[in-house]
Amino acid sequence: MHHVIVDGVLDLIGGGATLTSLSLVDVARRTGISRNSIYRRWHSKDELFSDVVKSMTRPLPDLTKQSARENLVTLMDVSFDRVTDQRERRMAETIVAEAQNFPDLHEQYLAEIVAPLNHAMKLAIRRGKEIGEIRPDIDENLLCDVLVSCTFAQSSTNFTEGLDLESANRRKIDLVFDGVSPM
Repeated sequence: MHHVIVDGVLDLIGGGATLTSLSLVDVARRTGISRNSIYRRWHSKDELFSDVVKSMTRPLPDLTKQSARENLVTLMDVSFDRVTDQRERRMAETIVAEAQNFPDLHEQYLAEIVAPLNHAMKLAIRRGKEIGEIRPDIDENLLCDVLVSCTFAQSSTNFTEGLDLESANRRKIDLVFDGVSPM
């Protein structure tokens, strides 16, 4: 039942519903599960939305055995996988758009989805500095922002159909590394 309800919320949000407009009654209608069953599991839509965010978390790959370049390519692939799921991307956009109305949900999204990926990217960048793949004067936060924004910009344009994502991410990293590599 849990998975069906979470999928129902993602379907509704993916179809254009907002967090504010969505009710547990809408979710019950969408999933065919009784309102009473839903209310027994989640006492509020905030609790349900929190579980939806938890369902969006993905484990990050182990990055200790590759070069910084390869680690960043891997993380870009993970990042792109997250935003190519239309329902999850729409949920993330909705959480950000309605952060003022759902501040706890927004904080949870940042803590559970955004922060771990950013942390992993910064670790990969630091490793690149330590092993000489990246210049020591490069700002980790700025480089992380540049790499992540590439992914989100591409996903928001919906120009991903037929694209070899691994190859595209590798080319992006290669372009960036031309600017951040020691001479």
